[in-house]
Amino acid sequence: MSAAEPARGPDPPARGEGRPAPHPSPTPHPAAPTADRRAAYRAGARAALPFTVAIFAFGISFGVLAKGSGFTALAATTMSGLVFVGSSQFAAVSVLAGGGGWVAAAVAGTLLNLRYLVMGFAILPALRGGRARRAVEAQWVIEESWAIASDADGRFDRVRLLSSGAVLWLGWVAGTLAGALGPITAVDITRYGLDAVSSVLFFLLLAPHLGTDGRPGRRAAALAATGSALALTAAGLPDTAIAAACLVALVATWRAR
Repeated sequence: MSAAEPARGPDPPARGEGRPAPHPSPTPHPAAPTADRRAAYRAGARAALPFTVAIFAFGISFGVLAKGSGFTALAATTMSGLVFVGSSQFAAVSVLAGGGGWVAAAVAGTLLNLRYLVMGFAILPALRGGRARRAVEAQWVIEESWAIASDADGRFDRVRLLSSGAVLWLGWVAGTLAGALGPITAVDITRYGLDAVSSVLFFLLLAPHLGTDGRPGRRAAALAATGSALALTAAGLPDTAIAAACLVALVATWRAR
């Protein structure tokens, strides 16, 4: 630069220079909750498979009983799809087969379903939405899905409830259809041991908890539930035995807390 040349100030900053760098926006992770839900759905469905095998066989027994009582395959399968409670369905069909009316059948089924009030109150905090949605989701609550959805801390997982309930429902409806349409008779139910399915289901519910908790209260609950189930089964009330055992275990476990 020559002496005659005026001094120049510093060059202006380039476009974009001198401004604070914008903070990067946080990257959302919508896939994480979705992946967790999918994992819970798969876990619930897998846990339901052993129960579904037994429930399918139980459904065959109901389909055979309904067929022998004059139900069409469509009527028996529709009943299983809407009611989805084996003990109350057996009771209702038995009342109708014995000459009772629909009112007596409904009363018999309702009395056996009273245990679901206790189970429903326990799982209610895990359900979502308004009354209508929670009422629909509560239809998946049976002993097996209730047990699968329960956590060690006494809470319940809604996703596991829905996925296990759906798998169990399919097994029950498919078993009913197979029994109503198939060649199996009431004699075959005893011959193939299908009448022992109630005991198998109860053992499947109890087995995961055997030896997992050494607290005396839990052991007492298991022994009380098993004793009541054996006594009622010996008295010829296997379905009532399951309901009573669940209630006895619930009360004994609650008192042991």
